[in-house]
Amino acid sequence: MLKVHRVIGPLVAGLAVVLAARPARAVDLPDLGGKPAKVDVTETSIVSQRFNAREGDDFRNQGYFAWLNRLNLVLNWDKITVGARIDSALYGLRPEDREMLPQDRQITLVDGASRYRDSIYPAKLYAIYKTKGVEVTAGDGYAQLGRGLVLSLRKVDELGIDTTAFGGKVTLQKDPAQVTVLAGFLNPSRVDEPTGRALFLPKPVEGQAQTPLFGSDRVVAGQILLGRGLPVVLSTNVAYFSKCSPYRYDERGNVVGGALDRPFGSCDERDVSEFLASLPKNLSPTLASPSILNASQSLEIPSLFETGSLYVEAAIQKREGETGREAALSGNALYAALTTNKGGLTNTLEVKSYRNFYNVAGSINVTKASAFANLAYSAPPTIEPIISDTMFGFYNACVNGARDRIDARLSPNVLLYGAFGYSVTKSELPGGTCDKYGRVQTAEDTTNHVTDLLTGVEMRFDQNRSFFFANTNIRNDVRPDGEVFYKERAVQYTLTKYISGPYSFEIAGRHRLRYQENENQVEVQDASGNLVFSERKWVQGENYTALKVAPQWVITHGFEYTTQDGFPAIYNNGSILWRFTMQNNLRLFVGQQRGGLRCVSGICRLFPAFSGARIELTLRF
Repeated sequence: MLKVHRVIGPLVAGLAVVLAARPARAVDLPDLGGKPAKVDVTETSIVSQRFNAREGDDFRNQGYFAWLNRLNLVLNWDKITVGARIDSALYGLRPEDREMLPQDRQITLVDGASRYRDSIYPAKLYAIYKTKGVEVTAGDGYAQLGRGLVLSLRKVDELGIDTTAFGGKVTLQKDPAQVTVLAGFLNPSRVDEPTGRALFLPKPVEGQAQTPLFGSDRVVAGQILLGRGLPVVLSTNVAYFSKCSPYRYDERGNVVGGALDRPFGSCDERDVSEFLASLPKNLSPTLASPSILNASQSLEIPSLFETGSLYVEAAIQKREGETGREAALSGNALYAALTTNKGGLTNTLEVKSYRNFYNVAGSINVTKASAFANLAYSAPPTIEPIISDTMFGFYNACVNGARDRIDARLSPNVLLYGAFGYSVTKSELPGGTCDKYGRVQTAEDTTNHVTDLLTGVEMRFDQNRSFFFANTNIRNDVRPDGEVFYKERAVQYTLTKYISGPYSFEIAGRHRLRYQENENQVEVQDASGNLVFSERKWVQGENYTALKVAPQWVITHGFEYTTQDGFPAIYNNGSILWRFTMQNNLRLFVGQQRGGLRCVSGICRLFPAFSGARIELTLRF
């Protein structure tokens, strides 16, 4: 274990830093031009100390100290909003600073070249002018066209994703029409808090080429929307993505200059070719594609016979081929959602048909920055539950599927629901692809048939101060011959029970029985006595118990577990949340959390296991 002073020292220092700030209200400035001006400040500061690696954990993910800070500044005056977000990171006790065996030293230095980088930089800068019928943004802005098939730039806090376009965006609106145009450089967050990985140019390491981790990606997009406020709304959406090199290269393929040499990258053909060639092959065909065009047409009926709604969107994708991957450069997609309401019943039917249609991946060297492998600029609807993490490979690229959900409101306090989904995917298995007609492009049939059944209940009582939510899930993913590729049985629940006064008790958990081809392999003896690898089922889950003292305190104990081979079996943790004002809070977490894949609306990322202490302070001035 780390010595006590090595763990407590940085945490105490970090706590002193984050508590040094004093909460305050928004700052009211003197009137400008006879109109009030106000500055809002929000600061999030995270101080953490990882403990030493447990058995089964990678030591490079543990044992270090980190302090990450995000400072948001927003000035509001009349019709103008100006904002900035300053991100900073400070690390200590890094793996490369420790004593280790010589054979581990080089590997650690190479890994550390892009991890645990002290930094401070302007993550977001923007100015917005908004008046009736006109909105103009200069700098960073979010955008989504349609349901995400064409363009989706957004913030997903649960996964630490925050991607904007740094450039300009104009929206003109005069009912029943609206026009939006935008152009800019795609700007994701550069530092990944769970892993310490950063997208800056890696530090020089002897014997290693200095290879950029992230390119200079650009987008030009637009939307024409007709029918606002009318029975039928039509929308035409277009986005063109191009990828350039973040730096210049010399004749030997070495990076030339620094960030100030080409602050927005180089689109010189030789530089672009050199950079794209450094990206891994045999992954998403959009990863190293120099340019991608997405376009769609949607039709929406917001009030269908006054009992529901209908949305349909059809999209096409054209990709410029990379060397050695010239075939199947076009794809198409169709998504539809029909909602109907009758009495206490609500039915939602979603249908998708995607053929060689991929999300637009950011130009990330995922072999060296896997924490950013989920960076994408479009997000086709999955029709899966929001936290589904069982769409493997490129499940959603070549797939036909439908999902129907029925909600039955038995009373104001009781809701029953059930959902059934069936999909046929040709791109989930390694190497699985299809053409624009949906035909498999490999000699081996990579078709999987997937069924998913969900049932649940929501109950509220004690005058809506207590509630019970629970659901069960059964998923089967099989090959055409019936061989199981993946299966799962799961239960999830949340019970909050009001006690009296400010006190309430909460218990929440999720427990899963899982099996996946080529996962959780253990050595067993076959009939001949030979040692062979065999897949085994495993169980994993978590249960969190909390005492809440409204509105200030939440005291929580967490228990997580897994029987998957090669990982620690038990994870215990505890946390205290203190809301010392309505807008400011401090959270202390100590203990362990299981790593693994986590997903939100089809966007997934792999989190490393956590073992340590973490303090998070949020201040709103």
